[in-house]
Amino acid sequence: MKITQKITPAVIQAATAMLSPYVPEISPSGLMEAIRNYSNVPEPERKENLKPYTRTEVCELLGVSLPTIHRMINRGVLRRIKVGIRAVRIDPKSVQALLENNSTDSI
Repeated sequence: MKITQKITPAVIQAATAMLSPYVPEISPSGLMEAIRNYSNVPEPERKENLKPYTRTEVCELLGVSLPTIHRMINRGVLRRIKVGIRAVRIDPKSVQALLENNSTDSI
């Protein structure tokens, strides 16, 4: 996050007043310091802890039909995870990779 304009003292005072019930020890200078240091906070890694998707969930995420999902699985675009004799889940990493690449030619 980058501060692009000067934050006026009135805005800092208002923000401090709104946050004081939640953070009693907050001060205007502490708030400004927290805003400046915010970019140093690493983002939590959410991608590693995703549970496998159902085929229907992947249809909704990608906006495609179930037969298209089956074709993508058979072509290796999406990775299948077998959880039973007929139960199948889709690897969330393969869905993320597809979403990040925005690859429509693999359908």
